[in-house]
Amino acid sequence: MCGAATMFARIDNFLANHSPAWYRAPSVQTATLGVVFFWVFAAYTTIQFYAASTYGPDLAADSVSAVYFCFTVTCLIAPSVTNKFGCRVTMFFGVLAYASLVLNSLIYFLYGGEDVRWSRRMVVVGGGILGCGASLLWTSQGRLILQYASKAEELRVLEEQDGVLNKSKTQTGRLMGLFWSIFQCSALVGGGVSFLYFNKKPEGSAALYCLFLAFILIGALFTQLLLPPSMLKTSGSTVSFNRTKSPSYSSLDLAERTPLYCNVDSGGQYTGEETEVSIPVVVADLSHQSWSEEARGTFYLFISKRMGCLLLLFFYTGFNQPYQQATFGNRFFTRRTIGAELIIFHLMEILGAIVIGRFLDDDKVSENYSHNKSFSKKTRARLCLGSFIVINSIGNILAAIQEYNAKHALTPTAHDILSVGVIPPSMAFACWGFADAQIQVYCYWLLGGFYSSGHDHARAVGVYKLAQSLGTSIGFFLIPVSRLGELSQLLCSTLVFVVGTGLSFQSTFFL
Repeated sequence: MCGAATMFARIDNFLANHSPAWYRAPSVQTATLGVVFFWVFAAYTTIQFYAASTYGPDLAADSVSAVYFCFTVTCLIAPSVTNKFGCRVTMFFGVLAYASLVLNSLIYFLYGGEDVRWSRRMVVVGGGILGCGASLLWTSQGRLILQYASKAEELRVLEEQDGVLNKSKTQTGRLMGLFWSIFQCSALVGGGVSFLYFNKKPEGSAALYCLFLAFILIGALFTQLLLPPSMLKTSGSTVSFNRTKSPSYSSLDLAERTPLYCNVDSGGQYTGEETEVSIPVVVADLSHQSWSEEARGTFYLFISKRMGCLLLLFFYTGFNQPYQQATFGNRFFTRRTIGAELIIFHLMEILGAIVIGRFLDDDKVSENYSHNKSFSKKTRARLCLGSFIVINSIGNILAAIQEYNAKHALTPTAHDILSVGVIPPSMAFACWGFADAQIQVYCYWLLGGFYSSGHDHARAVGVYKLAQSLGTSIGFFLIPVSRLGELSQLLCSTLVFVVGTGLSFQSTFFL
């Protein structure tokens, strides 16, 4: 990774000299981060959704299990790797790990098949490598976007000093909403590609996976367009990069003045000789702690009270969707209707991310209400959790009605898109999509409010993704009705939802 770090440093030099001011805006960099995930998951979401069709049910189950098992385990070390090598280097290699499954699948389609044991094992190995890369990718994404939000808040303070008013005190919700919206578009594009392809050919092929490989490699290239947080600025900012020496500098000044290859400690303090520069060249905030110290930092955060209140909610964000999209969706919709329902689900994800992100960052309500009364962060957090309970509960109640009717029905329960009966399960999908985006954005916003350093951001996101991935893996394990009935799956999901959300209210006291 050291060679990759040098490559990124040279790219920083180039971007520092040639990138326009608008490109350094936190929102633009967040959108770029979203584009990285858009390309990667336009491929992977389709691979996972159609795994049973392309690989066969047994190989698909083995591959998905390998993905989430390795994802869960490597989340324990992903924060340490991210802190020691930097977000963008870690993200670059994390994206490339997704290509391993695609390459191994190409070998499977070209030289193997269902009857060739070694090619089947390669697909499973590719899934394991992908799971390891996924933990690195999501942990580095979490740290980077939380640092972008912190930098945006610093820039807001500078703008207010210059007379540019900005009523939003926090930025995590808006930026996470922007990222999540672009990320969810990947499912829409992936669904469109898969619809056009599988409409003509029902099984996977080398040509399809070559297209997926191209998507992932494009995503890897886009990681090199991401800027470190210290290089961000806004178009309204009057911060000058050509400063004269003074006896002391703020952390922002130091980040802008620090030469690329000088010695910077883990706290971002400049320890070399100060020289005046006109271009903002920075060093990534890398950890100089040992691997054991990094591991202890993650462990202590994991067992902290504030994270303990959230672990079951984190678990639920992964546990819910195997039932929702696989057990429920595949039974109550015809095959052609499933595509339309997924579009509804992800459109509501986009809407939910934008709405909730803006709400969480707005510290004032409408001017027509109580004379512009302020909402504290604690109040906004509780209102968000309350609305999440209502919306997600509506989806679960609609699903329970469908499950009850199906249990006593003598006719097939799958609804076509043109039938009236499709409306209630479609409404359940819409509620689940909005609620999922709502709680995902909320979790990032909450972690951004709890922790201020980039190293703690990585550790917190690592804990979040570990619990979430564990929930997903257990959810997929319980999908076969021979292990747990359909209604029992819904009841288990609802129980985790109620208890997890209830415990998460305790975490708001730490805001």
